Amino acid sequence: MKTVVMEYEKTVTMLVAEKENSSCANTDSLSELARERDQALEDLQSVETAFSDLHRRFEKSKSTVEAFKKNEETLKKCVSDYQTKLKKQEEKYQSLKHLAEDRLSTSHEAFENYKRSTKGDITRLELALRKAELEVKTLQQTVEQKTNENAELTNICDELLNKVGSE
Repeated sequence: MKTVVMEYEKTVTMLVAEKENSSCANTDSLSELARERDQALEDLQSVETAFSDLHRRFEKSKSTVEAFKKNEETLKKCVSDYQTKLKKQEEKYQSLKHLAEDRLSTSHEAFENYKRSTKGDITRLELALRKAELEVKTLQQTVEQKTNENAELTNICDELLNKVGSE
């Protein structure tokens, strides 16, 4: 019986030692698990912070893209308006250009007509001047001839008077 009790005490001691070893292993395992849990919580916190930053950046980028789209639409509208204005101005320019060309052509024709009529007038006046000069020359010759004839007649009259007066 003593051997059985000894065996029993030995088995109980062994069981207590195993329990202590198992308890130690469980404590180590529990510590390891607690460390892993803490690491997982830190990683989770880091991921949540990174996600929060990413989300904030996404929202900021989204609002920037919306602003760019709005600006693009405004600029497209302005470009369209300016193209329309440019087209109208080009049409107005072409219209004014044609009008100016027509007026210039009309003015040029009027100037050419004036120039021709002036040349005609000058030629006519030059001919009238020559005619007048010829008439003046003819009249001067006639006056000289008449003056000479009058002088001869006066001489003849004086001679006759002298003859009549001496007789």
